[in-house]
Parts: sequence; C-alpha cells; structure tokens
Amino acid sequence: MMSDSILVTGANGFLGRHVCRALERAGLRARGLVRGPTKFDACAEVAVASDLTDRGAIRAALRDVRAVVHLAARVHQIRDEDPDPMQAFRRVNVEGTRVLLEEAITAGVRRFVFISTVKAVGEATVEPWTDDTEPAPTDPYGISKLEAERLVLEKSSRAGVEAVVLRLPLLYGPGMKANMLRLFDLVWRGIPLPLGLVRNRRSLLFVENAADAILAALFTEKGTGETYFVSDGEDVSTPDLVRAIAVALDRPARLVPFPVAALKTLGRCGDVLARFGPFPLTTAEIGRLLDSLAVDSSRIRSTLGFAPAYRLRDGLAITARWYREHRVRTRRL
Repeated sequence: MMSDSILVTGANGFLGRHVCRALERAGLRARGLVRGPTKFDACAEVAVASDLTDRGAIRAALRDVRAVVHLAARVHQIRDEDPDPMQAFRRVNVEGTRVLLEEAITAGVRRFVFISTVKAVGEATVEPWTDDTEPAPTDPYGISKLEAERLVLEKSSRAGVEAVVLRLPLLYGPGMKANMLRLFDLVWRGIPLPLGLVRNRRSLLFVENAADAILAALFTEKGTGETYFVSDGEDVSTPDLVRAIAVALDRPARLVPFPVAALKTLGRCGDVLARFGPFPLTTAEIGRLLDSLAVDSSRIRSTLGFAPAYRLRDGLAITARWYREHRVRTRRL
C-alpha cells in the first residue's frame, strides 16, 4: 500500500521549505529531494540526488511515494556565464523533468504537480494573462519551462498520471532572495528610488499562499491535466509595492518622479556595459520595474478551490518581521 509520503524536489529552496512544512501541518510526510548532504529539517525525510538525471537516486527517492511536487529547476540568472545557456536550462528543466516523471510513472505515483513560472508565457502584459493565453516566452528559462510544462501534460496523460501545472509570479515571504529581498533592502536603507512616475500592474504571490495552492493541486479531485496561474489576487504598481513595503517596515517610501523614458535609456546603456562585466541596470532589469506582468488567477480558485489566506498587506507584514530578524542574524555573522 502506498504511504503518505510526498516527494518535494528542490525542498531546501525558498518555496520548498514552506511546502514541506505545509505538508507536515496537513499530517503528511514530506520527503525532500536535495542535491547534497545538508542541514535540513523542514522535511521529515531527506533523499539526495546529484541532479535530476541521476535515475538511480531518483528511483530510490520515489520509493513508497504517493505524489510529487516538482520545484527543482535552473532559474533565471542576471548574468549567465554558461557558454550555451539554452542547453544548460534544457538539461535541468526539460531533461531532468523527463527523468523524474518517467521514474514517477514507473513507481506508480498517481499525482504530479509541476511548478512553473509566468515566464513560460512571456515577460510583460498589456492585459492580464489568462490560463488560455498563448505562450510566447523570450528567454532560455521561460522557453525551457514551457517545454517542460508540455512534456509533463503529454506524458502524464498517456500514462494515466494526474498532473497539474502551476505558473507562479514573483514570490515573496520569509526566506526570500533576489529581487524582492533587494527591494526590501533599498526601502529599509532609505535609498531614493526613481520610480515615482511608473504606472504598471504586477501580480505577486506570498509564499504561504503558494504552498496552499500546491496543496490544492495535490488533493483536489477535479481539475487535473490543466495549467493554472496563481497569485495573491491583488495586482499593484511598482510604486504602490514600494509604499506597501515601506508601511510594513515602518520606513518612508522615498519615490522620486524620474522620467520613465530616461530609465529605459539607462537600461540600454547598461546593456552595453554588461558586455564587459556585471552591471545590474540592463534593459531586462529595468523592464521588471517598469513593465506590467499581471495574471488572472480566477480559474484555480473556481476549479481547485484555492483561496489565498493572506492578503498582500498581511504577507508583507509577515515578511517584514522576518526581514528585521534576518538583518539581525546576518549582522551577527
């Protein structure tokens, strides 16, 4: 008889830790798949694989598992040093997913939840994307995730495995890294931000809401074989996000009304400088601050019954408490 274990790949990552804890709270055993020996207590069980193409290790990790949550991926990188980024992304995100899914089918796993990204559809929106929007990814990360989505849905359908694909926007919450952590840092330090004239619309997702959506995808009887956008359901502009973070941190929001056209010019100049070494202000990075990227997450609510437990204000307040503690811990190291 199949156990209650759920295999979570990438379990020691930002989202993975929250998913493992959510599964444990639901009375299930989370088995975390990680790349190497590590101090890791978010999951009741830990399995190790050098990478997702290590069939022997993957096969062992899937023993007595009832479902898989596939989080592990090669993610977007600001400056990719790999000589062939597309091949590097495909090896992990497509071929790694293929191996994992094939071994899961052989092991008798009944449900496979694949965590994808809004970048599988593109980089910017005019109107909010729906689950039926035709994808047009533009970078190797988004292209490889779209290919992996299609692989999961096609192979699982033929094998009789219940698969669900979730496309997530920018995540925030305790343990976050990268862009959202940098934005919190800038607001905390009182750095003037030239974003006062930006008028865009972006969807976000609090990490605990993401974990709840994954549980809904795991255990809801209907709605398998489909792809869903997930979000908090409250889209904000970049200036409004800065203001909300400032409120959560009890800091002033220092927004400067700088012309948007000048910011785009700065990004193009950054593209030239980035050819000679790391430079953070490129067209792509400026675009993430200026462009809209909003999604309609109504279908996951109506079909899988997912309802975000945390509003943006609440999620940012929880994140701000973690951020203060995180600053204290890192300053002591």
